[in-house]
Amino acid sequence: MENEIAATTARIINKLYGNGEPDKAVLASLRAADTIDSKRAQAVWQVLFSEMSEKDISNDPTGRPTYAETAIYTALRCYAIHQQAVEDSVYAQSFSKDKTKNPEGVTFFNALAGLRTNDETRVALDRRMQALLASRNLANTVKSITQLTRILKANNRTLKVDYAQLAQDLFFFETSFKMSNRICLKWGQQYYRQPSKKVNNNEDKD
Repeated sequence: MENEIAATTARIINKLYGNGEPDKAVLASLRAADTIDSKRAQAVWQVLFSEMSEKDISNDPTGRPTYAETAIYTALRCYAIHQQAVEDSVYAQSFSKDKTKNPEGVTFFNALAGLRTNDETRVALDRRMQALLASRNLANTVKSITQLTRILKANNRTLKVDYAQLAQDLFFFETSFKMSNRICLKWGQQYYRQPSKKVNNNEDKD
C-alpha cells in the first residue's frame, strides 16, 4: 500500500476538479466539515467511497473510519481549502516517472519551506511547525496541517502542491508510533532544507 493511498487521492482530486469545471458542492462540503464523520461531510461520501478500495473502507460496527479514510479525507479537505477561488488546479505530483521531466508540483512541506524565506511569515510558521512536529496525536496533527494550508493559500494561492502524497504520509503517520516519528522526520527534512526557486515567494522575476 506504499502508493495506493496517494493514487486514490489523486483520482478523487482530478474528479473533483473536473477539467476546470469543479464539483463546487463537494468542495464546499469538504471545507465545511472538519472530519469525515461530520454531517456536513455527507456530500463527500459518494465520490470518496466510490473511488476507494473496498478493503480501505471501514467495516467497524460503530462506523469508526479507517486510517485510509481519515488520511484521504484530510488531504482532500486541504486541497479544497487551497483550491477555493483559484481557477487552475492547485494539485500536481511532486515527482515525475519520466526522469527527463521536472514535476509540476511540490510536497506540502516543501511548499511551506518556500514561505520561510519571508521574514514576515517565518516566525509564525516555525512556531506552528514545531508544534506539529512535536505531536503524535492525529487530531492535533490534522488541525495543524489544516491551519498551515490556510497560511499557504494566503501567501501562494497558485502553487501546485502534491496533496496526494500528503494523504500517503498521513496514512503512514497513523499506522504506528515508529512510523509517525519517521513521517515527522521526513516533514522536518522537507521544511527546514533550503527551498528551491520553485517554491520561493521572494525570488526575482526579472
